[in-house]
Amino acid sequence: MKIGIAQYTSDSIEEISNIVNQFSLTLKVFFKNLQYSKDVDEIYFGFICVEDDSKFFFKPKRHRLSKKDNTFQFESDFDMTMIKNCSEQEITLLLLEKFKEVPLLLPKRVTDFKTEEYFHDLDNFTSQYISGLT
Repeated sequence: MKIGIAQYTSDSIEEISNIVNQFSLTLKVFFKNLQYSKDVDEIYFGFICVEDDSKFFFKPKRHRLSKKDNTFQFESDFDMTMIKNCSEQEITLLLLEKFKEVPLLLPKRVTDFKTEEYFHDLDNFTSQYISGLT
């Protein structure tokens, strides 16, 4: 399965952008050979964290599953001030919480998603990734 994070961030949080990028690359490698549904081949999360004066241009879109290429996409907007005050571990935990929402956000037509297996693998990824931060 392909899995990753697209970023829409302000230049003022380059360090946070690097943290999100590293997390995304590691997530991609971990989930590369895993599959949870015949209807979902890819999962992408849109991480939006921009200055207040740019928020108008970067509003989170509704989550969706493309029937054409079985790609599930979802987005969230994060408060710039809160994110700037987060540690690397806190940012990682925020991102992991977003990926835990995937089974709840999938359309009802996806009936074969292996939720328990997905959560198990996400927990394993979390343990490995967090232990690498400390």
